Amino acid sequence: TRVRDTDGDDVADEYVRVFTDLGNLEHALHGLNFGPDGRLYMSKGNSKGLTILPDRLAPSPFLELWGITLPAGTPEPKPITFTQNTYSKSYQDPRDDWGISGGILRCEDDGSNLEIVSRGFRNPWDISFDDQFDWLGTDNDQTMGDKIFTPFFGSHFGWGHSWSYDWKGDQHLPTAPSSGPLFEGSGAGVIFSAIQEYPEKYKNVFFISDWLNREVLIYKSKWDGAWRKADRDKLEVLAHAEGGRSMSMSSGRSFDPVDIEIGPDSTIWISSWGRQYGAHYKDGKLANEGRIYRFWPKEFIPKIRPRNPRSLSDWSIGQLIADLGSQLPVWRTNAQNELMKRGSNALSSLLDVVNNPETSTLLETWTIWTIGRIAPSRAWFDQNINQKIQSLRLRAFHKSADSRAIQSLSDPEPRVRLEAVLALRQSGLSNNASSLIKLAASETDRIVYYAVWGALMHLLSIEERKKLLIDKHDGIRLAALLGLLEEDVLSDAEIKLYTKDPNSKIAKLANRRLDGKFDFEQRGRPLTATSSLKNKKPLVIPFTNIVTNTNHPYRAALMQAGVPSYTDRNYRLTKIPPELQGLTFLQTAC
Repeated sequence: TRVRDTDGDDVADEYVRVFTDLGNLEHALHGLNFGPDGRLYMSKGNSKGLTILPDRLAPSPFLELWGITLPAGTPEPKPITFTQNTYSKSYQDPRDDWGISGGILRCEDDGSNLEIVSRGFRNPWDISFDDQFDWLGTDNDQTMGDKIFTPFFGSHFGWGHSWSYDWKGDQHLPTAPSSGPLFEGSGAGVIFSAIQEYPEKYKNVFFISDWLNREVLIYKSKWDGAWRKADRDKLEVLAHAEGGRSMSMSSGRSFDPVDIEIGPDSTIWISSWGRQYGAHYKDGKLANEGRIYRFWPKEFIPKIRPRNPRSLSDWSIGQLIADLGSQLPVWRTNAQNELMKRGSNALSSLLDVVNNPETSTLLETWTIWTIGRIAPSRAWFDQNINQKIQSLRLRAFHKSADSRAIQSLSDPEPRVRLEAVLALRQSGLSNNASSLIKLAASETDRIVYYAVWGALMHLLSIEERKKLLIDKHDGIRLAALLGLLEEDVLSDAEIKLYTKDPNSKIAKLANRRLDGKFDFEQRGRPLTATSSLKNKKPLVIPFTNIVTNTNHPYRAALMQAGVPSYTDRNYRLTKIPPELQGLTFLQTAC
């Protein structure tokens, strides 16, 4: 829901419910971030919506992640606008649980053009990007340890995979690999720190909140080709609370970190839950208050730089560019929006920033994207690796891969080759496939090769890829087989032909698939839409821990005709006033 104060009284007046029916709170929607491409990114767990037509319906990309089917011709849901007085809250059924998988999605700032960036997640709580617009997040595990991941377009990280599951995925060709050591905790907030005044230890690193272990971790990257990894096997700790916790409650210092941000004063702000898992009441009052913490290095002096108090439309281009390199997301995004309004009048100043060797990487990235959104034809820069990467991403953004993208497939830097592959994929032009087929024959980088076969799966028909299964090059045959297996379009007889392939990777994949497909764990309601709820249990239960002075049970029940009035009698409700229909009532003993 997007809310806006329209009259300056610090109270929201306009409510726009952009998406609804996004699943229950357990594996929910998190990680809202505006990127330099102007799009809103979000992380979504595998809890699925109720999908009750016509009003309880999520947009189709969410339904695709969960594996939910709709009747043909079902229209896409539209945003609904409310006032403060008419805003209608939406509730979920806790039993509405797991669909196939969660994912990373992005959309325009009004919710339009929603699309899946990456999939195969169980419960990702937050995502954040660094000064080169590369993402990092954590996915809460089922049994094996939380996973750190770096999503990119078209990637699948294993959960709910169509035929082959592997949680970590590092040596598992059908899915993308992890980006760090698994850790037995509960990864929550993630933020990148590019504060240049910080000591080296805390500069250009990610901070990751681990709620279960009650600590904040430091993640520093190293690149193994295009594969982001942690620079060590055991992550360093930024902050830790003495005392322990079970899943239900913590002890010791009141520090249970969840979300984490860098503030306008360049310090680290952390939100901390209360001690209990969920709401806890004592004597009728909420008794597990959370806290907000603020951290900074001892050698650092927190401060907020002076800012022009006037409207952004009155700022100079230089002042806007200063904000474009800010650590604070809202300053960057607002400055970029205003610079785009200035259009060609801002171009020369922006080009000077990119050509200045003293420009920070963060400012360089946002400046290139601002230029590329104002004047796409001017946005090719190749003085360093970051400039090449952002220039290729702009081609993907505009779906206009050109000769520079083709040429970049032979760049010695794997990260540049990766972006070239992704640009060609997102261009949607099948005539780019020949260059990708050629690359598949020789590519050795783990991530780039994964992106290549995914792009071929997207650009070529099934029959065209089946012809590649007899190619003389091992890499081309393997790429074709991976895509065809993912789409489940080969018969067992066709797969069996490749169990004797001279390439051991191909033979191993064929044998693994013939051993059977992995079945994902689906919970709760079926993966099909319904026209109404058929059960007679309430969606919301506003009371807990009911204690009676007899042995007769009390329970929550749904206020509708036909429901028993009591827990110990056969009397039933008959007539319900419209304003009470569907509410929850306490079903007592007679």
